Amino acid sequence: MNILAVAAHWDDIELGCGITLKKLSKEGHSIFTVVICSSQYGKHVNEGMKESEALECGQKSFELIGATHIPTEKEPNSQLTYNKKTMQILEEIANKNKIDTIFTHWFGDVNTDHKATWEISRTAFRNVKNFLMFQSNSYGDNVNIFKPNFYFSFNKDEYSFKEKLLSQYTTEWNNRKNRWTREIFERERYWGHISGNDYAEGFQISKLVDFFI
Repeated sequence: MNILAVAAHWDDIELGCGITLKKLSKEGHSIFTVVICSSQYGKHVNEGMKESEALECGQKSFELIGATHIPTEKEPNSQLTYNKKTMQILEEIANKNKIDTIFTHWFGDVNTDHKATWEISRTAFRNVKNFLMFQSNSYGDNVNIFKPNFYFSFNKDEYSFKEKLLSQYTTEWNNRKNRWTREIFERERYWGHISGNDYAEGFQISKLVDFFI
């Protein structure tokens, strides 16, 4: 398969499906990644990672995964909305690389960039056979609840690779390690329990026509 992971920000792919992509890469599938927005966030849009830092860290992480990163012009953080230009860029990437499977954000995400990425992807990849949604954060409410119904599970040693991927983003890892351990790793430990292993990355199916590993 030719698999494309699309995320709003740097580190979202690693949080949502990083070790799943690594597993699929080891199985011989071709992995591609796209990041749509800048990871500079905050009240004055000067926090987070500068693009030069994020690109360097992301390239290291994607190399560890075995993924080919496709560079795109970055949209400003927290300002992404559905737009034809980004949709057509993603559509062209899918057509050019004969993409079979999409991994991207979940439609109910409370982060507006994440939700817009899903909305754009839904149209751009309307002809792609398989479309799986991940949750790259732990934000939620009782209006929309992320309910994974498709899992890639890992033993404890395999799962430790996720920390290696995320730690490539030095600034974010130093700021968020404790939070990610509590909110992401513990959540995925529970998903591992219900899917019969130590850990798992969970996905909600939008469309699954012809998926194999």
